Amino acid sequence: MQKFALPVILLVVLLIYFPVLSAYFSHDDFFHFKASQTDGTLGAFINLFGFPTFEERGYGFYRPLTREGFFNIYYSLFGLNHIPARVFSLSIHFINIILVYLFIQKIFRRNNLSLFTAFFFGITAANVGSLYYLAGGIQSLIATNFMLLTLLLFPRKISFLTFVLALASHELASIIPVILLGFAFVKKTILKNIKLIVLFFVVLAIFIFLDIVHIGFSSGEGQYQPVFSPRVFVNSLSWYLLWSLGFPEMLIDFVGPRLSLNQNLMKFWGDYYSGIFLFGGISLIVIAVSIMYLLLQKKSIFSKKFWFIVLWFPVAIFPVILLPLHKQTYYLNPALPAFWSIVGFLVLGAYNHSIRKSKIVAGFLLGAFLAATFCLSLTAILLAGETYPAANRGRIAKRLINDVRGKYPTLPKGAVVYFKNDPDYPKISGDWGGSSKQAAFALNGNDALQLLYQDSTLVVIYEDSGLKIPSGNVYPFIAKISN
Repeated sequence: MQKFALPVILLVVLLIYFPVLSAYFSHDDFFHFKASQTDGTLGAFINLFGFPTFEERGYGFYRPLTREGFFNIYYSLFGLNHIPARVFSLSIHFINIILVYLFIQKIFRRNNLSLFTAFFFGITAANVGSLYYLAGGIQSLIATNFMLLTLLLFPRKISFLTFVLALASHELASIIPVILLGFAFVKKTILKNIKLIVLFFVVLAIFIFLDIVHIGFSSGEGQYQPVFSPRVFVNSLSWYLLWSLGFPEMLIDFVGPRLSLNQNLMKFWGDYYSGIFLFGGISLIVIAVSIMYLLLQKKSIFSKKFWFIVLWFPVAIFPVILLPLHKQTYYLNPALPAFWSIVGFLVLGAYNHSIRKSKIVAGFLLGAFLAATFCLSLTAILLAGETYPAANRGRIAKRLINDVRGKYPTLPKGAVVYFKNDPDYPKISGDWGGSSKQAAFALNGNDALQLLYQDSTLVVIYEDSGLKIPSGNVYPFIAKISN
């Protein structure tokens, strides 16, 4: 039956993440589509893989494979059809699940642990960010894919190619040489592969120089300013651990100083509230019991392999852990294999040791953990389908695009589309604004409609922006974003 385990895992993941396939583009997706456009020549496409500075292009970080290259080719092939993008994202996630299984099996040679890690890596609600938020998620997914391939292929020379491709996907891949060094230490092959390891670090140093010093980023973007503080490190690490287990990303918006919980969370989460905290509480209790039980055992089961995966987790999120204003679950992709192998090592280890003393207790604790942890992620995923920003904005963007195209099948060059507030849209707060402000977020200003009509001269103005409406070809439209 074990040969069917991986196909079953993939089927379960498909079933619980199936709603992702209907999620439309929004906000940053449209920005990346616009930023990746060229004049259509081969030379212009190749230039997308260069190293322009922040001042030259208006945004930072070197991610040409998964940003400029991916969005350029995609728009050329599919336009604003979102289905192929969602199928591609899920496909990469499925491949990553298989690669996680293979790599954990390569380390521990324990099929149950490998399947456990692959299963929870695949279903955890931490994947909501990478699968719903296409702009950042596809970068993290592909970078993780190349990271896992590099780990599996090392020390063959082709692993260097997958490493370079990972660096061209996302700066999260910068942790690969450190993880490889730890893996070589565990396998006692550092000296044997020292030349290749040194080459990895040399290329990494060049990449860091080009990405941070040459390309740079805006000092005005506060969310990308690192804060070197032990408190920030512990706070960020705690959140990334909770998210890895399956707690919803939005929980961070409702937790105040001294862990005070905003009571509005109960209203916002509705019926999901009790389930999330019940299932999450059971999972945390079983993990704590497993740790205490194993520590009380006279035989030490914490080998070098275990400490390797323990160190893997903080190393994998190190590039972002000091960014307190920019914590995102899609950053967790490279760290999730480590998290779930750690949890599997603890929970399955406690089960294997305690079953000799009491099959009933051991089976009950393991069953409780498996059921509660699965239900935690399932509940959080269902909640995300209703409340996650990328999902909501995608629904808004899809409706607006369809309605605008229905009313104005064609527009002349240089036309002005004016989005007016829907008088029936409920007033939430001053910061929230009217329906036109939410439309501006979903469509990312001019970007979505310029892509839709393939006209870079088209201007889009939103009533809440307060901008003056020019005279001439103005096409008004009421921004209806709710039923």
